[in-house]
Amino acid sequence: MTVRTENTKAAAWDLIGSLFWESGRTTAKPSDEEIGLFLDGIRPGDRCTVVGASTKDLVEALLELGAEVTVVDFSQRMCDDLRAALPEGSCRVQRHDITGRAPQALRGTQQFVLNDRLVNRFGETEARKGLEGMLDLLADGGQVRASIKLGLYPMDERMIAAGRERGTLDDFYDARTKVIDFAAAGDVLTDSLLPHGDIDPELLLQWYRGRGQEQRFDHEDVTALLAAADVEGRRLELVADTEFGQAPKTRMYTAAAVRPGRGA
Repeated sequence: MTVRTENTKAAAWDLIGSLFWESGRTTAKPSDEEIGLFLDGIRPGDRCTVVGASTKDLVEALLELGAEVTVVDFSQRMCDDLRAALPEGSCRVQRHDITGRAPQALRGTQQFVLNDRLVNRFGETEARKGLEGMLDLLADGGQVRASIKLGLYPMDERMIAAGRERGTLDDFYDARTKVIDFAAAGDVLTDSLLPHGDIDPELLLQWYRGRGQEQRFDHEDVTALLAAADVEGRRLELVADTEFGQAPKTRMYTAAAVRPGRGA
């Protein structure tokens, strides 16, 4: 049932595992406001998939609500560590790369597919394939809810400033496409690194280098990606986008699985 496609970024997340939520995500975890937006309208028994085992807080909130929860992640360690951290049998956790077709048993079955800032870990092609992978999971009328940080992160800005000063910016950043390549940043990454909770800096450096290329999206980029998603004639129709009051430049995008001519 598990799709065994390999994502080149999986090794980076295999390094981090449960440290992400135990030692790292001490301040950047979803706020109560954000969790509330994810859960809005979800009822006990609703079939929900969380993409990304790092969002332990959201998984636990769904379980408390009584939803039927599946978690998918391309990192085996993230899956193993999350499974060990949750009550036994409370939900299904499985390895799956969302940029590929959904596992057959889950395809077209989910009422909600939720992910927190996952798209920020992708380049444009990965992001489009990822959204199509989420669409593949949804039943007709089901919703993708994705929180996305728009624009640059503070560490991106530090790296760009350092690269510009040292004359190495073109080695790792393309201003036209807004793609930053952590693997190519060299000493700029080392010198610009910001703490992630209490995770060891050397481990953080390996994690960032393993993440490779990531695109920084603006609102127009996101709406274009949603409009381009297509799985066997089914599309994603933007329903709403909501600002996160406690997270600057971050929005929740809600899109429904539709068949052209039928509506959501």
